[in-house]
Amino acid sequence: MGTVIRRRTQENYDEVGRHAARGRRGMVLRARRPLRNQGVTLSKRAVLIGGGALALSGCFRPRRQSMPHLVHRTIESLPTTTLQWLSLRDHFVATVGPRAGEGRRMGPVLVLADATFAPHSRFPIHPHREMDILSVVVDGSLSHHGDQAHGVTLGPRSAQLISARSGIVHAEGNDTDQPTRMLQIWFQPNTFGGAPAYFTRELAGQGRQLLAGDPEMPLRADARLWWVDLVPGSEETLIVDRARQGYLLAMTSRLRIAAVGSEPTLELAIGEGLEVGPGAVSVSSDRAGAALWLDVA
Repeated sequence: MGTVIRRRTQENYDEVGRHAARGRRGMVLRARRPLRNQGVTLSKRAVLIGGGALALSGCFRPRRQSMPHLVHRTIESLPTTTLQWLSLRDHFVATVGPRAGEGRRMGPVLVLADATFAPHSRFPIHPHREMDILSVVVDGSLSHHGDQAHGVTLGPRSAQLISARSGIVHAEGNDTDQPTRMLQIWFQPNTFGGAPAYFTRELAGQGRQLLAGDPEMPLRADARLWWVDLVPGSEETLIVDRARQGYLLAMTSRLRIAAVGSEPTLELAIGEGLEVGPGAVSVSSDRAGAALWLDVA
């Protein structure tokens, strides 16, 4: 029995009427024998590895392992909103534009929006309630407006977590002369009530750094997120424990994905994502860049 990784593209949507009717999503197939022209056929069995959600590869050559269940989220498959002042791709539930409401969540993650603001532009003032909202600046400068006691301007490699709780009214945008690219992730909380809370983090070093999911950036959801710097010639091993899910986003460079100890079999372009089931994958890049890694229940 094999596991078929099917890339989500517009052509996939046109082939599968049931999924096209439900937000034009792609699909992942499992088959008893290889399917022709449907992707890459791999061993059915994923090796489960305990421990942390993300581990750095060591100096030794790891033993070859089979690939876990993967879903490649291509650029073409992502709901996209393009306005004069904003370009936005949503990896999960689309929130704005003509495709609002499409997509599906991943555990507590409702939204993972990859947005680029034009200079001197921002969202209109809008409310949030009982939602944890993490904003990560990839390039440029992001300003948070609303409650002036918690206004903040973030630079590259920094993040703000807003736990909206009983309710906030705010807006975020770009007050500079250059474009700003940011990621915003919405989490459905598992506890409710209380006054809104605000947290910020700046990443000072290089390598794998936790963005949220610890006491300093406390999510009210079973989730953790990392900023992962990639250096040519090195590999990162991403591990997903049993009963959890992972999501990898290629932020600033193309990524090569392989079963641990094997040659790469899949590439992610900048802006593309990859759902990762329980098991382990090896990630590398031909040039210096960064990725976002999520681990959720």
